[in-house]
Amino acid sequence: MTDPSPQSAERLVVVGSGGRPYREYSFQSLHTEYALSAVLSAEPTWQRAYLDSYVVTDLSDPVAIADAVLTLAGGDPTRVAVMTWDETAVEATAEAAAKLGLPQLSPEAARHCRDKYATRTLMADAGLAAVRHRLVTTADEAVAAAAEFGWPVVLKPRALAGSIGVTRADDETQVRAAFALAAGAAFATLPTGHGILVEEYLDGPEISVDSAVHDGEVHIVHIARKRLGFAPYFEEVGHLVAASYDEPWAEGVRELVAGAHRVLGVTTGVTHAEVRLTSRGPRLIELNARLGGDLIPFISAFATGIDLVRVAAELSFGRLPDLTPTLRRTAEVRFVYADADGRARPLDLTAAAAVPGIAHTAVLAEPGDRLLLPPRQAIPRLAALVAVGPYEPTCRQILDTAHGAVDRAVDPLPEPGTEAAA
Repeated sequence: MTDPSPQSAERLVVVGSGGRPYREYSFQSLHTEYALSAVLSAEPTWQRAYLDSYVVTDLSDPVAIADAVLTLAGGDPTRVAVMTWDETAVEATAEAAAKLGLPQLSPEAARHCRDKYATRTLMADAGLAAVRHRLVTTADEAVAAAAEFGWPVVLKPRALAGSIGVTRADDETQVRAAFALAAGAAFATLPTGHGILVEEYLDGPEISVDSAVHDGEVHIVHIARKRLGFAPYFEEVGHLVAASYDEPWAEGVRELVAGAHRVLGVTTGVTHAEVRLTSRGPRLIELNARLGGDLIPFISAFATGIDLVRVAAELSFGRLPDLTPTLRRTAEVRFVYADADGRARPLDLTAAAAVPGIAHTAVLAEPGDRLLLPPRQAIPRLAALVAVGPYEPTCRQILDTAHGAVDRAVDPLPEPGTEAAA
């Protein structure tokens, strides 16, 4: 293993990984600060450069994870901390940490956050800006719920991630189509088949709120403006983080997010809440008991100077780090999609990376990857572009220029029946 962490460093065990373009920055952030180990579902590839030990096991099995952490800790759980940013491992990691007596999200809180129906029910029972909702198992039940709530409505899987299978429906025909889409949606190893949520449509822009939670106290680190595309689906096509969020709605958002943590039982860790700023006030969409995805913590560091990955690590040791912003800038990530369905070509981002203000670029699709535009495929992205500037309009202009420098053409797919399904 090259450049191992010092033997005197505290040992941190990361459960799960995620894809390289989306999570390598997290490993980079941690491996110089801690003796870094991992519990993975497969042999590491690019992760090896950041690890001095690892165990491969079933990430859905809390006992297997606990045994792996003990092995990596040399049999002494008092010498280690555990964390995960992998949505598919949140519940199992919480259970493993509880077995070992390590600071972490409680298993009950993890279940509350992972289950969107549980989140909605607990919020409603507590009287916290409730959203009308119903869990259904048939298209007819979905139509009946929509007729009761009034059009439009939103249908979503009960326990997936990344807005996969989430659709706005404006009439009965669209409800039936949306139900079929949600029922057939899948993401990695997350559970399916437990019902579909029908919810009243929440108007207004969408934001996300990343917080550090210590001993039950919620400290908001940043608020990001979410960019959505491909309506009526809710594809997340970008995010913007500004160090300052002194907006008229800010106090209402703080109260809602703090209340959601309290009601769902989240008392420790970094969390990622999604909120709609409706005409009736802020409404919680979901509370994720993990670091945000889509490079949001990465761009947050450009905007605020706060490294949320290290914040999450420190919280896993039971410590609250300094959360004072050291920067006051704006950072935005934009995801590049192909112009049509097809197979990805080799992508050269040199011209985009050379645009002044572009801080990071990443290729997300390998040559030959089959890309189907939403909703037929989950997150079919070509590339990611990150811009940094003093204000939101500056970032938009930078990204418009860089986006225009990316070749979004793809090779056409063969006619149906002439190629085996990819």
